[in-house]
Amino acid sequence: MTIRLREYREERGLTQFEAAAAIQRFATARGDPVEPGLDQTALSRHENGHRRLSLYYQALFCEFYGASLAQLGLRLALPGENGHHEDVDRREFLAGAAGFMATLALPTPTRLGSSDIDRLRQSMAHLRELDDQYGSGSVYTATGRIFQRLRSHVEHASYNEATGRGLRELVAQAAGDAGWLAFDADRDDDARRWWTEAMQWSRLAESVSVGTLASMALQASDQHRPREVLDLTRTAQSTGSATPRLKADLLAREAQGHAGQSDHARAHAVLRRARNLAERARHDDDPAWIDLYGPAEFASHERRVTLLLGDMAATEEAARTALALNDAVAFPRNHALYVIYLADALVRRRKLDEGAAVARQATVAAAGLDSARVTRQLQAITQSLAAAA
Repeated sequence: MTIRLREYREERGLTQFEAAAAIQRFATARGDPVEPGLDQTALSRHENGHRRLSLYYQALFCEFYGASLAQLGLRLALPGENGHHEDVDRREFLAGAAGFMATLALPTPTRLGSSDIDRLRQSMAHLRELDDQYGSGSVYTATGRIFQRLRSHVEHASYNEATGRGLRELVAQAAGDAGWLAFDADRDDDARRWWTEAMQWSRLAESVSVGTLASMALQASDQHRPREVLDLTRTAQSTGSATPRLKADLLAREAQGHAGQSDHARAHAVLRRARNLAERARHDDDPAWIDLYGPAEFASHERRVTLLLGDMAATEEAARTALALNDAVAFPRNHALYVIYLADALVRRRKLDEGAAVARQATVAAAGLDSARVTRQLQAITQSLAAAA
């Protein structure tokens, strides 16, 4: 993606010095304190893509230029979004999606080998990237289609034993991904059906779907079923196949189960074990999706634990940490969620003015996302603010 701040500045006929001064005046007129990083040097780094914009700067630049995050190049645009650079954004989106859609249209090969498995795995990885960028609505149907296609390969193609095992693993992954997308779309019953399908195909592939168990644990935590969270995370850990980083994620989710049972001591003890593993280097056996669960997501797990334990000060601190550590360009859906979580923590602590300001920024961050989970939680924080006013 190309940062387009310079284009918008030049359209107004402003030098970098003039634009920096204008942005400072704009922030002051809005009633915001002028934060560090609004000078000419900082603006140059922003325009050249050498510095990622913080949440504050993203909202400020969007308002100042009268543009969306997509138009400023801070996230990819969905086809059909309007703006000065709509054609460029559409080309970027279609260029990324074309390879995957072409894969779906190909006839089933008569014989599959390792190169076919690699190609199919890349297609699925691209779907996950689209989900990270836009939310579940943009890729749920396509993921279901690739699951059907993979299952057709299992039934009708010929292959050796190793390729067959890899193919069944991919079917399990596709079902697991579809379950995650259904969860993000607030289709919880569909999610559980997909995850059941994923577990079945994992058994056929003689593997263990640790990622599916982790996703199911997240849903159970979201639906306030702490004992189920503990059962799922412990089952996943007992397989012995979890890498250190994956085990850190499972332990963080286990801590949520203990917190849901109001077991303060055990929740914090398990969270400490998770923290000791979270910073480990990437392992060759790490699943591809584990990159989503970096320091920002770990901090968000801490936020959930402290929230369940009723420690609102720690909840706010963890929410701020998650937001600060997240890569908003790579993971805009998570970015929107982290902004909402911070707004929620602020409202719970009766910091209503700041909470309202952050909620306004959450609306900006959620623009263009197709995630029912984001929409639901954004509506919830809006209702909380209205009730607290």
